Amino acid sequence: MMVATLCRWALFLWLCVVLGQGFTLEASATTMYSYIDEQGNLVYTDTLETIPQKYRAKVKAHEQPDAVTKSPSTLQSVQEKIKAQAKNLGLGMPSGDLDVAGFAPGQSKIVTQAGIAAVVLMSIIFLSKNSPMIRLLALGLLILLGIGTPVLVYTSDGGPMDRMKEKAVAAGQTQQNRLQVSP
Repeated sequence: MMVATLCRWALFLWLCVVLGQGFTLEASATTMYSYIDEQGNLVYTDTLETIPQKYRAKVKAHEQPDAVTKSPSTLQSVQEKIKAQAKNLGLGMPSGDLDVAGFAPGQSKIVTQAGIAAVVLMSIIFLSKNSPMIRLLALGLLILLGIGTPVLVYTSDGGPMDRMKEKAVAAGQTQQNRLQVSP
């Protein structure tokens, strides 16, 4: 009976960690317009209406990527259903997450939940000496947790992937600024 409860806990924690960080990314683009004015300067604008009539015939359109935006995920509704089901079973998630130094709040939450799940899985492995299938399942989940946690930390809000996107957008903006200065 205790092993079954521990298995439910482990599955619940693992699903919360995996599904709790689900989001989708959408990339969009803005159309930029350019023309050469009377002095030979290259002029950029994002609104076609701001271009004087005499230059509109020679306007060139350019697609410029916007910053990546996050849209709500359908996985969040699945997470809520799992929490509700766990509540019906009498299980509950700990309310507090540790603040890990050097990590963003989302990353701290992932590391905290992964640590709790790892402790539960290790307890299941230790307590289920007579059931090799449960031990094997717990070991498999522990390995999956070890692989999935760094991926979730990397892709979480404020993680390295966000910083790389910010740098890419800044580099693109710098290049656009250089193009505006060049004749």
